[in-house]
Amino acid sequence: MKGVTQGGGEISEVIALRPVEFAAGEEEFSGLNMKEALDAHIAWTRRLEDQLKGSDAAHYPADAAAADHLCTLGKWIHGAARREFGTLPEYGELHRVHAEFHAVVGAVLSEVQHREQVDAGQALKAVRQKSGDVQLALIRLYASVQGHGTH
Repeated sequence: MKGVTQGGGEISEVIALRPVEFAAGEEEFSGLNMKEALDAHIAWTRRLEDQLKGSDAAHYPADAAAADHLCTLGKWIHGAARREFGTLPEYGELHRVHAEFHAVVGAVLSEVQHREQVDAGQALKAVRQKSGDVQLALIRLYASVQGHGTH
């Protein structure tokens, strides 16, 4: 897997804009296809950008988007990952940043749908940061588990 396992900040914003590349056999992690899960989060960033530009008229329920347990990654985090890795600090970090990502997405959608004044640049920066944080946290959990041989 090509990715960054240390750092944060601006790195999160950069990786949030492009998919993580996985080597053959590395996409699957304890029942989760990491590529599909991360690609779905990248797609949310694009949907929000389109919503903010007014080029996407679809209605995405803000409360559903804010719920961190409904997407594929969230179901995994709240299920299999909690059972297998719940004691690892990297799991706790992934759980936290994933919930923050969904909270930010839900808040931005709510503002857009209620026609509140939204600073598109700031909103997208926040979403990209959180999306990148999710990617980094998942990669860190994966690396930790592989390094400890617990998977």
